[in-house]
Amino acid sequence: MLVRPLALTLAALVAFACGSPVTAPVPTPTTAPASATATPAPTAEPGALTFQVETGSKATVRVREQLANVPAPSDAVLETTELKGSFVLRANGTFTADSKITAGLQALKSNSNQRDSFIKNDTLDTRRFPTADFVPVRAIGLPSPLPASGEWTFQLIGKMTIKGVEKEVTWEMKAKRDPGGLTATAKNAPAWTFADFGMQAPRVAFVLSIVDEIRLELELVAREGR
Repeated sequence: MLVRPLALTLAALVAFACGSPVTAPVPTPTTAPASATATPAPTAEPGALTFQVETGSKATVRVREQLANVPAPSDAVLETTELKGSFVLRANGTFTADSKITAGLQALKSNSNQRDSFIKNDTLDTRRFPTADFVPVRAIGLPSPLPASGEWTFQLIGKMTIKGVEKEVTWEMKAKRDPGGLTATAKNAPAWTFADFGMQAPRVAFVLSIVDEIRLELELVAREGR
């Protein structure tokens, strides 16, 4: 008969289950992915100096204009204090490729809200291009290697990107280094035209004329890295 063998088989299975419990598999721990928003610091090299842009830095834009309600020409002046970035100066006066200084254009402000709105929305289109980026390439006339302290006048050459257009530019620089870091002032020389970066000079009813010359000044405060 099949009843007895079947009963014996079931009894054996029950006894095996009671005597040898099945151990649940232990999940393998996974490593959390690294943050995608982390910004790598510029690459350090032997003998290179690393500087981080600090609060107190400022960019000032000046354009000569003739307003309809003002008897004489004057400068339209816009400023932004939203400067950030870092740069690595090699001992030979060149910079690492990951060096970059960025200016926030949406923070540009003058003494006229109407002017600010037009420049941001029309001239610069800051909704699509919210920053102006400068990548330093080499310094001409700066001591190499840079002394621990002193003041110097030199030229800085690099790549400027505004409104998606990249152009090689030259700055006339004055810099000072001390134990606290580096301070510098810079002026673009020669001055830029609007067409240099794919822009058109503003044309509005209350502005009679504009000189096609963009003069940019930078005041840079940088902390030296360790």
